[in-house]
This record gives sequence, C-alpha cells and structure tokens, in this order.
Amino acid sequence: MRKKNQEYFNLLPKEELVMKVLWNTEDALSGSEIAERIPDRGWPAASIQNILRSLEKKNAIRVDSITKLGKTYGRLFRPAISADEYAVMQFGRYYKNGKKDYKSLVLTLFEETSAGKEEIIQTLQDIMETYDKGE
Repeated sequence: MRKKNQEYFNLLPKEELVMKVLWNTEDALSGSEIAERIPDRGWPAASIQNILRSLEKKNAIRVDSITKLGKTYGRLFRPAISADEYAVMQFGRYYKNGKKDYKSLVLTLFEETSAGKEEIIQTLQDIMETYDKGE
C-alpha cells in the first residue's frame, strides 16, 4: 500500500518501461538485466543507469541487494511501489480536486470489461466482504 506521505509522481515513458519489467518479475534485477528485457527500447542499454537513478529519486524503486555481476559488483532493484499502487496514485492525482468522483471511474471500468453483470456484482460483493473484514 502506498504510504500516505509518499510524494505523487508521474512515470516518464522510459521509466514506465523499466517499471513494467520490474512489476512483471518476482526477482530483483540488475540494470543490464532490465535493459535486456526491453528489446525494442530504441535507446542504448547504457541509458538504463540514468533511468534507474531517476526512479530511485522518485522512490519508485529500491536497491534490493548488491551482488557480484561478472567481475564487478552491481545493484539489484525491486519496485518500491506496485503497479496497482501507482494506478491508485494517478487516480488520486486526477480526482483529488473533486472535479470527478470515483463512482464515474468505476462505472467506466465496468463498461470496458467483458465480464457479465452477475460477475461484476459478485466481484463487488467479494470486495465489500474483504473491506468489511479489514483485510
């Protein structure tokens, strides 16, 4: 869960590519491993270090460990915020001024899903049960 005092931030397109790699793996990854997993990146693999520094400043990633990578030592990274937490953060930025409310967003999400009405109702009931239990 996003910490209440965490600053809101936007991911730049290259940062988002890096975060998607980290969000889609259970393992901590080095900069070169991240770059390898973005094959059609259109920018040199060496640029990854600048992107990682920027993500660290935003507190979007954290250093998981330092390990030997070949003949040198390198840092392994993990996301400090989940994809869901980032989506909620962006939602909060857009809706916090009271211009829109969450109900319109939820309705739009349901309109975009292929799930049937009964499935959506069951999902909402499951969410409410979890919420009521305080989980």
